[in-house]
Amino acid sequence: MTLLLAWRPLLDPIDAHAWWFLLIFPVAFLLSLSWKAIRVDDIRRLWRSVLVMTVQTVLVLLGLGLAAFLGLTVVLPILAGLAR
Repeated sequence: MTLLLAWRPLLDPIDAHAWWFLLIFPVAFLLSLSWKAIRVDDIRRLWRSVLVMTVQTVLVLLGLGLAAFLGLTVVLPILAGLAR
């Protein structure tokens, strides 16, 4: 219990190295919520807009990660072979 009370969030961050990629979901949700809270015209459409933007954000980030992976593992070795 004393270790929990002695935790300082900014000085002693949580050890999230094993599951850092799962943090994309709350970050995308909170980003979407703050953006749509300002931009939506009708408050009744807020939660649907937030969920749609959250899914879009996660899918775009997954696509960018896949594109970077393919670029580094497939395209770059091909280009390196052509340069010889």
